[in-house]
Amino acid sequence: MPTPVSVAGYSHVAIAVSDLAAARDFYCKNFGFEELRRPDFGFPGMWLRVGDLQLHFIETDEMPTPGKGFPHFALHIPTEIFEETVRTLGDAGVPVSEPQSRDDWGTIVWQSFLSDPAGNVVELTNLGPMN
Repeated sequence: MPTPVSVAGYSHVAIAVSDLAAARDFYCKNFGFEELRRPDFGFPGMWLRVGDLQLHFIETDEMPTPGKGFPHFALHIPTEIFEETVRTLGDAGVPVSEPQSRDDWGTIVWQSFLSDPAGNVVELTNLGPMN
């Protein structure tokens, strides 16, 4: 049997967008993400800092067709500021769903969903990195 591969965690998530400028405005303005230098790969894109991680964007004319919340990526919002964050986004005109909670075996997990200008589904959750 082969030796299992050891993965330490996520490096980045890459998503497709149809309008890079709209994505930059949405994520930097609403979430405060910082744009990073990106090598020239010969096609449009951008990299943003999200805490200690990165969110990568590739501009395309053909967006994937989302369905029932998939594909999506999730941003960790600490419990103590979760409701305030959702309210702030709503006040800024971002169509964000009402927060819902569930009990994951004794842990209350909050989640809310929104879509970016390209239609990518973004989950906001208080479920953070595993320690």
